[in-house]
Amino acid sequence: MTDRQTIEERLEGLRLSTREESPIAVFDCDGTIITGDVGEAMLYFQIEHFLFRESPADVLLDHQKRDELHTVYDSLVRFPSQQTTNDPRFTSFANMLLSSYFDQLAQGKTEKACGDIVRLLAGFTPVELLEMAADTLRIEFDSPLLERSLGNYTVPLGIRYIMEVRELLAECQRFEFDIWVISGSNRWSVEEVCRPLGIRPDRVIGIDLEQTSDAYSTIVKSPVPVRNGKVLAMQTLDLPQPLIVVSDSIYDLPLFQYSKGLKVLVKSNSYDSDFFECSGTARDESWIVIDKPTREI
Repeated sequence: MTDRQTIEERLEGLRLSTREESPIAVFDCDGTIITGDVGEAMLYFQIEHFLFRESPADVLLDHQKRDELHTVYDSLVRFPSQQTTNDPRFTSFANMLLSSYFDQLAQGKTEKACGDIVRLLAGFTPVELLEMAADTLRIEFDSPLLERSLGNYTVPLGIRYIMEVRELLAECQRFEFDIWVISGSNRWSVEEVCRPLGIRPDRVIGIDLEQTSDAYSTIVKSPVPVRNGKVLAMQTLDLPQPLIVVSDSIYDLPLFQYSKGLKVLVKSNSYDSDFFECSGTARDESWIVIDKPTREI
């Protein structure tokens, strides 16, 4: 854990050193503001409740078992959604969606994997997706930190805010930083995470879909805010370079490097225990590390 006074002093020093009226502070979401992955949580919620407006086979055109996926979906969609999970074919349906996602992640196709699960939300309206995101977060925050079965997979259950990062956010707000949250999860779920923190929806960048009429299409907006795409997303909006970047992941190294001031590493993931060695980055005075961050109860 990093001393709170040290962070406050660094923030005050940065604020006094800049002539910008509202310098930018950029926060990642998953593993940084919260434990867990809110985009994945919404995927699990969508599958568990069989919430689809378009057949996944019509969305994931390159799925290796597309024909089988279409057949199983076509069979399940005939049932009321509350009965779907009781059908033996539901396990196969969940497995085909989850294996496609996890296999792409394992192959390093992070941008496509994240984009694909957002494309599964095609056909819903903005209001409906915000409702789905709110329902997902309500269950995640109300649940104990456990695991549950979905298909033949074991997936996490339970999301919490990270105490030290909430405090850092509050300090940034006190020093009148313009706070942005940039995430590789879908935009609607990240907005719901940020809402209680006083971060406006127009300050949230997540994976988004093109809209046709009232509903969303299967087309993912570019750039996809994953890895270097987070920097590109800021540049697309003509945002100035951030004075502070806060993240938990080595995948956000391009975003860290884009910071012209402070870089705050939240060590909430074991795979980032050797962040500096693995990334070939020198840990100089521009870095602050939050070791063993605290989950809120």
